[in-house]
Amino acid sequence: MSAMKALLAILKLILNHPFNSGHKIRSIIDFFKWQTASRLMDKKFIINWVNNSKFIVSKGESGLTGNLYFGLMEYEDMSFLLHFTKKTDTFYDIGANVGAYTILASAVRGCHSICFEPLTLTFERLLDQIKVNRIGSLVDARNNGVGDKNEKLEFTSNLDCGNRVNTDPSNKEIEEVDVITLDSNFDPKSPTIVKIDVEGYEKFIIDGGSQFFLNPNVIALIVELSGDFFGVKHSDIDAKITSFGFLPISYSPLTRKINTLDLYNVGGNSIYVKDIDDAKKRCLDSEKFCIHTANGLII
Repeated sequence: MSAMKALLAILKLILNHPFNSGHKIRSIIDFFKWQTASRLMDKKFIINWVNNSKFIVSKGESGLTGNLYFGLMEYEDMSFLLHFTKKTDTFYDIGANVGAYTILASAVRGCHSICFEPLTLTFERLLDQIKVNRIGSLVDARNNGVGDKNEKLEFTSNLDCGNRVNTDPSNKEIEEVDVITLDSNFDPKSPTIVKIDVEGYEKFIIDGGSQFFLNPNVIALIVELSGDFFGVKHSDIDAKITSFGFLPISYSPLTRKINTLDLYNVGGNSIYVKDIDDAKKRCLDSEKFCIHTANGLII
């Protein structure tokens, strides 16, 4: 994709995002202000995000800049996490990258988070996010991957948010990482929400966590289905998830409405819950949140 086409695609996404519907022109101005400032000053910025939470961002950090442009980069999924999660829950962030979801769970909702980021440099940036939000007492950050067995695996290290388990023997930009299974390390005792974003390795995490996901305390799952990169069909991953008692849902953040789906979300993250009535009550009963990067929007 050419630079111009990429720019137009981003601008289209910004204009069409639900949080920008009342201030489209300002959202475009803010986009260009960020692009200019990040290039001229070439330094890190601390951004006020949701309620009292913050994130540190610099030029080229695609895992966070979307939250500047849209308020919440992953609109339905992040809103669901905010409305669904309680302080007494535990949140597992598998494939945390620099920790956007961990910030929402622990800095905004105040719950305990266990997050996993395999790459050393990205993990260090994740620790910075934890420090700036002063949530070290709430977050158990682990510099390892999650899979179907306890082993060492090679991960790519040159694809930013797209880094994944390496399958190219000729690739030299890799990092060897310790990988663990959920079943051999965790037994959830409190209501638990899990986010999985691992660039196609979902099946292996689920295979190594069958007892974990069957646990009745694991009540919600947000997962990016991209398993076809490893020759795994999305439908097979979905079938395994639903076999644990999960139901795929859609979520409307502004109305807090939940609908059950017959099929997982094709082309994006999918949200699953075990108890639809409990999920509806949690979301409806949740307090409101102020998103500073969406022009102070209250949801």
